[in-house]
Amino acid sequence: MGLMKSLRYVVAAAGAAMCLLSLDARDTSVAAQTKDKIRLAAQVWFPSFPQYTAIERGIYAKWGLDPSIKVYPSGAPIVQAAATSEWDVAHIGLPPTVQGVKLGLIIAGVISEEAIIQEMIGRADYVAAVQKDPSKLKGAKIFITTASTGHFMIEGCLKKRGIAMSDVQILPSEQQASLSAFVAGNGDLAQLWPPQTTAARERGNKKLCDGVEAGLKIPSVWVIHPDFAKKNPDAAVRWLRATLEAVDWARKNKAEAAVLYKKWDQFRGTQTPDSFLKEEIDLATDLWPIEQQLKAMKPDGAKPAYVNEAIDGIAQFYVRIGRMKEVSPAIFKMIDTSWIDKAAALPAR
Repeated sequence: MGLMKSLRYVVAAAGAAMCLLSLDARDTSVAAQTKDKIRLAAQVWFPSFPQYTAIERGIYAKWGLDPSIKVYPSGAPIVQAAATSEWDVAHIGLPPTVQGVKLGLIIAGVISEEAIIQEMIGRADYVAAVQKDPSKLKGAKIFITTASTGHFMIEGCLKKRGIAMSDVQILPSEQQASLSAFVAGNGDLAQLWPPQTTAARERGNKKLCDGVEAGLKIPSVWVIHPDFAKKNPDAAVRWLRATLEAVDWARKNKAEAAVLYKKWDQFRGTQTPDSFLKEEIDLATDLWPIEQQLKAMKPDGAKPAYVNEAIDGIAQFYVRIGRMKEVSPAIFKMIDTSWIDKAAALPAR
């Protein structure tokens, strides 16, 4: 009978109720009754695109999976939802993932390096003034999604200019709220990521700094919930393989992927102009293939793995802002390369 899709709004607790967009992709045929149900947690920005792609193109169905997907505004509420087992697998930025160490979250893959898309945005005149005299940052009011990937970037960008976090005023805010307040004339700077960065720049605002300039490693990662890993490890491996197949498809079929990305843009609840959407599409069709993810997950001789180095930097950041007492060895045990090894070993379907 084909594929049925339905949209619904769901609510995830993150201190207050928030609307989350949800998609069910279900094959109602007799064969689908044997498929493994799997709940995907996604974010509004481009690294979650492979999960949407795998649903739309039937890749998950091919791998025996019956997925549903919920889109969250950032990684923190996804980690909070993990405490009550509201999802099975997810795309999350590494900083909020690290905060889930006590929940037993499993880092199964590395999507890509996202430092370049973590931006500190300001009005053109303010950015020009700070570029001439960084001391003008002292006392700045900055909208920040606290304890997030972007918060980590802000600290690095300020440090690069000789400014401490204690020298500025943090205005805690989720991404869309930050964008709305900033374009309304509030605050001096906003920490944003796509699609909010593109929306801010569309209004004439300028980038002051990003994670690359700050010299940071800020990857997004594929995460498996420990409950699902125990309940259905085979399905978790197939999810990872299917998602990476979607990554490969987008890399090889950029024109088709661009068309599908516009559908993803609507699904996630944004209406990004084509001129700005192209930037996201370029990033979404250049996510790391399985070979590069394997390399990022494993040490190179005496050199620690890329993901280990990234975790160490992020954990130290959390110690500095008081979210952690110390860099616990348990944080590094979140990385489990066996999942991507098994996914890579599966024969093609």
